[in-house]
Amino acid sequence: MSPGATGGGADPGAVIPGSLADLLERPLYAHLATVRPDGTPQVNPTWVRFDGEYLWLTATTSRRKHRNWQIQPAVALSITDPDRPWRYLEIRGRVELIVPDPEGEEFVRLAERYGMPQGPPEDAAERIAVAIRPLHTTTQ
Repeated sequence: MSPGATGGGADPGAVIPGSLADLLERPLYAHLATVRPDGTPQVNPTWVRFDGEYLWLTATTSRRKHRNWQIQPAVALSITDPDRPWRYLEIRGRVELIVPDPEGEEFVRLAERYGMPQGPPEDAAERIAVAIRPLHTTTQ
């Protein structure tokens, strides 16, 4: 394992190093990496929240990343401290839950978290809430 690496089947909350927990507590954008069917990576910025067990995000069923994690549920997220860009948290995990969210509740929750309160999006009928179980982290 690399310096600052944690994981190995630990409790999801314990996988996140306490010294970097603020990166998940603050409304910072994460970069989500999924694997395309041809094995190449796809990376997108995303809103995210951590409930102590899962990292939650929202997407629609028509997005490429949704098709990617249905084939390969292994994903990674990277969050960088904007005040100290060399300080980051990479979280590797697996998509464990995909919950239909036709009211757009997760989108609304995340929009509020990121300081952009609003109602459900126009594509709410296609919305899903996605839960990622953290399994391993690397840090700097």
